[in-house]
Amino acid sequence: MTMTITIKDEEFNAQDIRRLYSAAIIKTEEGGTKEVSLEWIDKEENANVEIIHYGIFVDLGDDDIESFYFETREEIDMALAKTTEQIRQKRNGR
Repeated sequence: MTMTITIKDEEFNAQDIRRLYSAAIIKTEEGGTKEVSLEWIDKEENANVEIIHYGIFVDLGDDDIESFYFETREEIDMALAKTTEQIRQKRNGR
C-alpha cells in the first residue's frame, strides 16, 4: 500500500519525501528573507522580526523542494494538523 500525503491539493508519495518541514519566512536586517523554525518564532515572540509568510516544505531530494505558503499562523497550524492526521490515519491502516 502506497502512503500519500496531500498538501493544498498536491499529492506526494511518502516514500519520495526526503524531509517535510515547516518554517516562518522573515525579513532580515539586510532586506533579504530567511527561514526560521516555528519553535524559534514561538520562543522569540517578542523579537522585532517581520514575518513575511509561513511555509510547509516538501524536500524530494536533488534540490527539488515543493513550497506551500500561508499568510497566517492559524492557516499553517491547520495545514500541519491535517498533514499530521493524514500520516496518523495511514499508519493505522485507514
